[in-house]
Amino acid sequence: MPRPRCTWCIEPPYQDLAVLKWRGEERERLTIPLCRKHLIRLKEAGPAGREFKGWFYKDGWW
Repeated sequence: MPRPRCTWCIEPPYQDLAVLKWRGEERERLTIPLCRKHLIRLKEAGPAGREFKGWFYKDGWW
């Protein structure tokens, strides 16, 4: 069985986080595993969100 890892890197996940993922009019609500480093970066991004590979991610469902 593969070891669980962060959505954006190879580190083990610290916490699962509910996020809004969007690009233009496309919107998706997900729960993704994040390592401590990426969790902090996403929370610091605030309501503007953080871009990763053409998609924006924002903490929370709304």
